[in-house]
Amino acid sequence: MKKMPPLKKIGCLGFTLLELTLVMFFMALIAGLSTPFVMTTLDRMELQSSARKVASTLRYARSEAIASKKPVVFSGNLTRNQFWVTQDYKNKTKKITSITDPVSLTHFIYEGEDNFFRDGEFTVTFYPQGNSSGGLIAMNIKESKNLDNYYAISVDPITGQTKIKKNK
Repeated sequence: MKKMPPLKKIGCLGFTLLELTLVMFFMALIAGLSTPFVMTTLDRMELQSSARKVASTLRYARSEAIASKKPVVFSGNLTRNQFWVTQDYKNKTKKITSITDPVSLTHFIYEGEDNFFRDGEFTVTFYPQGNSSGGLIAMNIKESKNLDNYYAISVDPITGQTKIKKNK
């Protein structure tokens, strides 16, 4: 038979309950402090994504008007947070796109006029020559007092081109 070595006291082979509790406390503290920053970053990313989606739809409406040689209308509803494109020459049902919370369409201003909309529907008409009725669509994060969370999408009435401007 083989001899067993004598048992030696080898110190502590683990962590104490106090050490584990302290590590868990600090992890919870870091997670609690970083969560608001992560959430605002996600909201800003959603705002940027929605602004690009609206601008892309405006560009699509302009290109459809040029290609079909017929007017195409981009419409939006500020109250319902929705937008869509209507092509009168096609008898298709319109595809309504909703903007998800926390992003909202805040207001619309017609180009060259004093009409300022905060609710209701608005339209931007694109013509076969590439020009448009023009306007400015503003988007923001709901209940945000921070002006960094603001995008304006402008449609030039002469060229019909769409530009996204971030408030700085």
